[in-house]
Amino acid sequence: MDKTAVARRVHASAPGKLMISGEYAVLEGGSALVAAVSRRARVALDPIDQSLGAADGSPGLASGSPDGGTFPPEVLLTRERAEEMFGRVTMDLTLDVSSLRDGERKLGLGSSAAASVATAAAVAAAQGKDVEEQRHEILALALEGHRAVAPEGSGADVIASALGGFVVVQKDDEGIDVEALEPAPSFVWRVVWTGSPARTSDFVKAVKALGESDRDRYDERISDIAAASGEFIEAFGDDDVVAGIAAVRRHHTALRELGEAAGVPIVTPALAEAAQLAEAEDGAAKPSGAGGGDVAVALFADEASALRFETRCKNAGLGLVPMKLGADGVRSEPPPVLS
Repeated sequence: MDKTAVARRVHASAPGKLMISGEYAVLEGGSALVAAVSRRARVALDPIDQSLGAADGSPGLASGSPDGGTFPPEVLLTRERAEEMFGRVTMDLTLDVSSLRDGERKLGLGSSAAASVATAAAVAAAQGKDVEEQRHEILALALEGHRAVAPEGSGADVIASALGGFVVVQKDDEGIDVEALEPAPSFVWRVVWTGSPARTSDFVKAVKALGESDRDRYDERISDIAAASGEFIEAFGDDDVVAGIAAVRRHHTALRELGEAAGVPIVTPALAEAAQLAEAEDGAAKPSGAGGGDVAVALFADEASALRFETRCKNAGLGLVPMKLGADGVRSEPPPVLS
């Protein structure tokens, strides 16, 4: 296909993600539950004046691709794949992931995955495609872009950003199985920001090193996480918040013990404090993602307990990140209204 998009501005957005359960175990065939969140990456494609070049400072290339140093590589790769599928767009890409960050610091909400998904959606929309009807095609394109940069990842963040809602992800040698779950009405959530971003790759590398040096210990720790994740997913599906809270507590302990075995602080003092404060209100909290910082997800049986937890966190200097879980997946957006 070698057609050019019409000269009109196009907007698309995709949600960030929150890993609820199954960190590390999902890389070994375990099940993980991941939620799309109400904070979104937003992308716009604008027509390029070929005589002036793109607004990002790159020349007005025939392919419409912006300067390679401006965006994450997975975003650029996803755009290339999307143009191969939907058609080339000679348009200038702009990206806003500010709602998935704390200033310049990542919150651990999958900003690059969301940006990649939204970019593929913008290309599809520029070619007149219905983005919601193309969600699975957009997912495949963004997974390709991300695998080129992080081939050993689970893809859970990309899946949540494309499909939205709550999804169970399980990866094996044959591919990725995805199951959508209905929201659990009894589950009351809060998200805590530790104030410190984490480098996921460093923690994954340390955990893999444990697997190479002491496979039995590694298998035991991963098995504990997988079991806790399985228990949580079952509780979520049954809307059994009491069992869900117990599974989150077990999951937190299993992640801490994996970090101790691997010699890295998966559960930092801030994450440990968040868990203690949650338990003081009959809830539970655990790291979301690889740990070492970023955010914690906390679960309660009622809103009153969650509100008391918020007060405890503020008194302890821990920040709350307002968001809703189970948000809509990737979509096209109307142009903003200018006042």
